[in-house]
Amino acid sequence: MELVQRAMEPTGIPTFANAWKPTDAHPTAPETYVVYNTMTVESEHWDDGNRRFKIFVYLNLWTKADPTESIALIRSAMRSAGFALSQELDSYDDDTGYVLVACTWVIQVVDGNGT
Repeated sequence: MELVQRAMEPTGIPTFANAWKPTDAHPTAPETYVVYNTMTVESEHWDDGNRRFKIFVYLNLWTKADPTESIALIRSAMRSAGFALSQELDSYDDDTGYVLVACTWVIQVVDGNGT
């Protein structure tokens, strides 16, 4: 989704839609990266037509470092792009050594623009 990619650009954190997959730029998983997916729902109708949509962004930060600075960058970038934070949870994966910070963001768009 272009809205999320544009919002995350200033952070400098590699950002992937749906899942990290090896690319020329990232043949192995980066030390810190973001994976996201979205869900769009109708939220307003005018004259029997869809007018506004809510877009939920399920954004997962994966990092082997302390996530504090990355989370601050993400919060600032997403809020600057008009998203609101709905929830945030964190956990640690013993098998991979990554910290996971899972966030849900939401934004409203008119006429489905940005999806």
